[in-house]
Amino acid sequence: MQKLIILLTTIVLVIGCKSQKIVTDSAGNKVPQITWEQQTLHLGEVKLGDSKSMKFNFTNTGSANLEIELVTSCKCTTLDWPRQPIAPGEQGVVSVTYDSTDQALGELFKTVDIIANTDPIVVEAFFKVVVVE
Repeated sequence: MQKLIILLTTIVLVIGCKSQKIVTDSAGNKVPQITWEQQTLHLGEVKLGDSKSMKFNFTNTGSANLEIELVTSCKCTTLDWPRQPIAPGEQGVVSVTYDSTDQALGELFKTVDIIANTDPIVVEAFFKVVVVE
C-alpha cells in the first residue's frame, strides 16, 4: 500500500511539474513566438465589390514579450493588430477586412505578413476566398 502511495505521489508530481518551454533564437536570446489558432482562413464566396472581415487569433507561445511592428498584405485589405506588447502565454488578434473590388473572379489565395520581434521576423497567415459575380 505504501509503495502505491509513493508511486501515485511521484506520478502527480511529474505531471504537475511540467516546465514551460523556453524559446530562443540562434544566439540563445529569449524570443516570442506566434502560434495561430488557425493559420489559414477560408472566407468562402464573396460577391465582386463586397467586403468580408476575419480575425486571426494567436497566442504568444514564446518566452519574451511579442511586439508587432507592422502587418502587411495586398492593397485589397484593411489591417489592424495589437500595438501593445503581448506577454508570453497571452493572446492577440490580427483583424483583416478583405475588399473584393477590382479583384479577379475565382479562387484567390492571399498572404498576411506579420513583422515582429520573432525569429524569423516575418510570420505568415493566409486566407482563401472565391470572388463571384
